[in-house]
This record gives sequence, C-alpha cells and structure tokens, in this order.
Amino acid sequence: MAKKTADWSKVSADREMLARAEALVKEGAGIKGELPQELCDELNAMTGNGWKAAKYRELCDTYDWPWTVEEVVYALFHGGKYPDKKEEEFYAWKIGESFESDQDAIAFFQLCTYQHDKEKCSRYEQVDVRPLNKELLAAFPGWKIEDDWEVYNFITFCISDRTNYGLEKILKIYNGYDLRMLHVRFCNFEEQEKENVLGLLKKYYNHVSSDFDMNKALKQNTSTGLDDEDMAALMSLLSAYDADAGEAGAGDTGAGDAGTSDAPGEITREYLEKNWEVSAYDEDTDEETDYYIDGQNTRPGDKAYMYVTGDGELRELEIVHTVARSDDPDEYDRLLEEDDVLVRLIDEYGADTGAEFITDRDCFLICFKEAGSK
Repeated sequence: MAKKTADWSKVSADREMLARAEALVKEGAGIKGELPQELCDELNAMTGNGWKAAKYRELCDTYDWPWTVEEVVYALFHGGKYPDKKEEEFYAWKIGESFESDQDAIAFFQLCTYQHDKEKCSRYEQVDVRPLNKELLAAFPGWKIEDDWEVYNFITFCISDRTNYGLEKILKIYNGYDLRMLHVRFCNFEEQEKENVLGLLKKYYNHVSSDFDMNKALKQNTSTGLDDEDMAALMSLLSAYDADAGEAGAGDTGAGDAGTSDAPGEITREYLEKNWEVSAYDEDTDEETDYYIDGQNTRPGDKAYMYVTGDGELRELEIVHTVARSDDPDEYDRLLEEDDVLVRLIDEYGADTGAEFITDRDCFLICFKEAGSK
C-alpha cells in the first residue's frame, strides 16, 4: 500500500478538492471495467498515492454501499484505510397488549405482517411522527435536514452533522409498516447523543429495542431465544385474534396457489384486485397494464399475473428476480436513481417484463417471465 503523503488537516478544509475527489469517485463507480488512466492520474496527483487502476476500481466499487462517497474519499487520503464507523440500529413501536418480552412482541408483529393482515397489524398503534421530528430537530440545532419526510414515503426523518469529513454523524429514521414500527439508524453517534434520541422515542413509543431480527423472530432454532413451545404459543396467540383462522391457518400458502385458502378455482382479475397487490402502468389508457403479486410470496418461482387492457387478457407470470427495499433501503434508493433500472434488471435476469410495487409492508422491484416462456 502506498504511503500517504497528503496532509489530511489541510485536505479536509479544502472543500473544492473534496468535491472534485467525490466527483471522480462517482464517475469511477459508474464505469464498468478498468478505469481510464487519466482518472487515476488525477487521483494520484491529488492524493499522492501512486496507485494503479485496479486499486481505484476496488475503492470506487464500494461507493454508496457499504461506504458513503465521503468515506471513500477519506480512504483515498488515508492509504486506503476507511474511517472507523460506528453504526447502530433500533426499532420503536407502540402496542397496547401485554407481552412477556420485546422479542415476543416483535415475533408477533412479524407473524402479523407476514400474513399481511391489516387488522392484526392495527393492534400496533400508528404514531404521528411530526411532533417527534420537531423535538429531534430542537435536540440537534445546526444539523442539516437531509430529507423531507413530507415527501419521502419511507424516510420520515434524516439529519446530519457533516463538520468532520468522512466521520459524519447521521440520524435516519425509516417509516416501517405505515408508521406502526420505526427503524432508527445511528451513524457515528456519541453515547449521550444516542441516549437523547432514544429518550425522545420513548415519549411516543412504549417499546424501543435493538433486539430485532426478522429471521430470528420467525425461525425455530436455538439462536432465536424462542423454543418450539414459545413459537407454538405465539402462533396460538395469533390465531386467537383471527376469528376465521381454523383451516385457513393450516392451508398450503406456497407458491403453487394464490396464497390464501379462499382463492377461487380460477384466478380472476376481480379476485386479484381485492386480494393481491397491484402496480398499474399507463393508467386510464388503452395501453394500461396492471401487474399483480401476492404480497406474501415475492420470491423467484412464485406466481404473479399481468392484465393488459388493450386485449382484455389476464396472463400468468413467474417471478424471476426481486429487489426488496426492506433488505437494504440505501441500496434500493440508489437503484431508483438509475435511469431505466427495470429495463436493466429485465435484461440482466433474462426476464420478459417488470414492475415496481409500493405496498403497506414494503417496496419491490420485480422482474417476471410469462408462464411457459423459456
């Protein structure tokens, strides 16, 4: 690794140089294959590194995930060493029922949402985040507002302190499940700053916990903290809230059916409109195309449908690739900034068509093949 020759105290104060370095990193990230020599030469002259294209390729490829552009630039001037980043995640929700532990409450919530039952989810109360946002702004005067929570559906709050380049402090709060559960992310927060935020969250939500893992909450293994008996009790509790559970709870909800026990023998558009998630393109025209997915079955191989108004035909589809926002919100948002991202994904995965879905539970980019096509 080349020796660092740049004086970071001077570089970090030179906003013009940093802006140019950021632009070069972003340019490099958008180039496939080996980076142009002139780009590497400019970065070498700027940083004093003397690196070859492969090294810059390695760093540029980390831009936007898992590192920010500022953190990549920091690494350029520190011999390729990224800053020490401290990231923590918490979850906040409000529920009236009494549960033995936060993990029990989370497991119950996940069981509700996986069944896509709005009535069960409604036992978790919605909270107006605007008063909370105002208190958070007051707690961190001078911090920059990064997003407008009135505009962005999933980002309800985001502020940052960027005075220490490459070590920015960022607080980002995601709107989970229609404001019934918040996902809170801290980056480089001091302990007291984090406790101040958690204290404000507790004014509005009666559960604030870092102990959350969707897989742990649903799987029956030793890492969950829930044994088979505990999981059975949770399933029983869930069924007790569902007057129509019975056979419906034991039915096959795999990819081979419509995902519910009351599915008709023949799938109709009317049934899909009532029971499935829909994404409409070219609405109110003769070319309108409606895509339908079962919100609980969005994996490759699961069924979907497409209705084309022009020919009045309901076509069966098969999911070949899914990108879910809940898996990585930052990466999902980055993809949406890409021109014609669906066109690229359709081509990349050999699909026939694709659509974006915005549901109460999540957002998806999904590629489909028509049933029977190769």
